[in-house]
Amino acid sequence: MVKLVFFIFLYFSILSIQKIGTPMPTKTGTLRIDLSNIRNNKGYIYIFIYQYNNQFPYNPYKHYKVDKSKVKNGILIAQISNLEFKNNYAISIIDDENNNKNLDRWLGIPHEGYGFSNNVKPFLSLPRYNDLCFNFRQSTKTRIKLQYVL
Repeated sequence: MVKLVFFIFLYFSILSIQKIGTPMPTKTGTLRIDLSNIRNNKGYIYIFIYQYNNQFPYNPYKHYKVDKSKVKNGILIAQISNLEFKNNYAISIIDDENNNKNLDRWLGIPHEGYGFSNNVKPFLSLPRYNDLCFNFRQSTKTRIKLQYVL
């Protein structure tokens, strides 16, 4: 009888250890980004997604290249699949019209389009990361209006 109780205890102990060691499945979703005010259909749109302040702006968590051939009336819809549901993400966008993988500038002023989540419009500097953050658990859709200076 003592052996039976011991084996039952051992069996349930092993089961509980296996459950503790098993990672919880990560919940993911699709983020829809409605881009507007796109000047033309030349080149590509680059989408950069950040999870943390120390990633912005040079080390994005994820980045995507979107073909602009489907731009109609200055509007393009991009969908980012399998994005983890996290509290906050920030997004920056570059409209690389000449396909050189850079935001071209003249005297420091961008002459290609750019945009940020929450439609933040920076003045003479990059925006603050916290101003760009949005909650991906509550919203699976965001709108970004691209800005062109020159």
